[in-house]
Amino acid sequence: VWELLYWRAPGRSALALVGTLGTLGCLARFSAVSVGAYGALAVLGVTLPLRLHRAALRALHRHPPEQPCPAQPDGTVGLSPEEQQRWARRLARHLVAATRTLARLFLVHSLPESL
Repeated sequence: VWELLYWRAPGRSALALVGTLGTLGCLARFSAVSVGAYGALAVLGVTLPLRLHRAALRALHRHPPEQPCPAQPDGTVGLSPEEQQRWARRLARHLVAATRTLARLFLVHSLPESL
């Protein structure tokens, strides 16, 4: 966040500024519901071509390059292993529910249905 605020990464900062000003301008003119709906439609407009591209690559038996997993830093958290497991299970339950909902809303699982 500080890199964006102090313009240490000018490309990202400009993109964040344009996005924020565009959103605020839209909210000044239109209702929050319509801005949210058109924002969701824009996200769907981006994810649909990406999903079609991935389906085309899969049909051609060419897989896109896999992204490497970032290295996890070594260190201990101030919780006991039992507490960590309990919180991890709770977090995983919430994340799975949120991911399923978002996947149904924004990602294209059924191309004819989404089209």
